[in-house]
Amino acid sequence: MAGRLDGNVAIVTGAASGIGAASARVFAEEGAKVALADRNHGLLDEVVRDIVDRGGEAVAIETDVGSEASVQRMVDQTVQRFGALHIMYANAGISGRFDLETVTAEEFDRVIQVNLRGPFFCAKYATPKIADSGGGSVIFTASELALVGSPGASVYSASKAGLIGMARGLALDYADAGVRFNCICPGAVDTPMLWGEEKGERDAIEADISSRMPLGRVGRPDEIAKSALYLASDDSSFVTGHALVVDGGWTVR
Repeated sequence: MAGRLDGNVAIVTGAASGIGAASARVFAEEGAKVALADRNHGLLDEVVRDIVDRGGEAVAIETDVGSEASVQRMVDQTVQRFGALHIMYANAGISGRFDLETVTAEEFDRVIQVNLRGPFFCAKYATPKIADSGGGSVIFTASELALVGSPGASVYSASKAGLIGMARGLALDYADAGVRFNCICPGAVDTPMLWGEEKGERDAIEADISSRMPLGRVGRPDEIAKSALYLASDDSSFVTGHALVVDGGWTVR
């Protein structure tokens, strides 16, 4: 049975764990050749080995999305390895909660550098390659917090809201080239990023979040990955400039 991404080449950033790792696995299972990018080369190699052991084709590329030169090398190496590029999933990001009166310029700049500049560089270098390959999809991981407020999250929310605006603009710029731009806005998902920013016992934190979630639980990385698969595949061929909310109902409370 043919996979939904047969014949496609994809890049997934932030692919060493969480949503990125789950998405890389799903893309490979659906027939894509996948370049996995992350700063954590050790974990990245483990995910690549898992994909290859399951019969997929994948390569690890150590990448810092906050560096323009590193992103350009990532794209170039992918095209050199696989001969084309059809899907760019700019998923890498960092969290951060800051008080307005004490946040430093360096803290602000770091969040913007990784969460907004990084995806911009991914789009800048991947989009021409995707167009040359006959068209395809660019996906950004935004956040439910691009759409609603949360205490201490103003800097993070600004970085993620910027992705939605960027996707909408680029969707118009590259429609004629056959390149679609969309965002996924995940809610609370069981990943290292969620637990890394929270304090206290994990069980208690998860119970608290779940009690306030309309669907009664946090999300799973594979649920976001399947949303990315939809936006990467021809199933979403008439979807561009869209922010797909996958948050268990958090933003409709």
